Amino acid sequence: MRLSIINGSPRGVSSNTGKLLESFTKGFLETEGNSFEILHSIKDRPDFVTEKEMFLGAERLIIAFPLYVDAMPGSVKELIESLEPLKGKNPSLKLMFMTQCGFPETHHTRFVERYCEKLARRLGCLYNGSICKGGCEGLTVQPPVLVEKVFRKFYELGKIYGETGELDTVTLGKLAHPENLTPENLKQVIPMVNNFLWDGLMKKNNALDKSFDKPYGGNL
Repeated sequence: MRLSIINGSPRGVSSNTGKLLESFTKGFLETEGNSFEILHSIKDRPDFVTEKEMFLGAERLIIAFPLYVDAMPGSVKELIESLEPLKGKNPSLKLMFMTQCGFPETHHTRFVERYCEKLARRLGCLYNGSICKGGCEGLTVQPPVLVEKVFRKFYELGKIYGETGELDTVTLGKLAHPENLTPENLKQVIPMVNNFLWDGLMKKNNALDKSFDKPYGGNL
């Protein structure tokens, strides 16, 4: 099985999206004979010539990208719009999407997921599903026990996909947890995010004492 991947993250190969794709493809390659190719599309703006060639020649394609406050990056929207002239030119293409966001609730990705399903139909392709995952901000600074679980599930999802050619719904459900946070969850998550992510970054930049600064004024 040959899998083509477009990483739409503005941070390219070093992005959280890139790290998740790395785990997915490791699992995918566990099946003998499988192979993949990947493009980091931010460097190919604005023409996306290589991405268009990949779209036309691919049998299976994943377009992966982060969400920034519930919206895809402008460069990804630009990529999608560049594919419009190719509508209907690869009708056997199995098109998938992977979206991840920093907010812990995977529910934030669901509206873009619906858009992606509709997009596949509008491009005249076969919709092969979406991988949705919340809580991916700061994968490099989160506690290892949390990060390893995420990467392991992406590996397992890729392994099953490499064997069957389909995204496993059970593994997708596990990845999506939590879909929504309860008030009790929020009391646990917010301090953890503050301690391990924002406070850590501020300490690294010697700016922790400025945590409550109001550079634009107290009335804004």
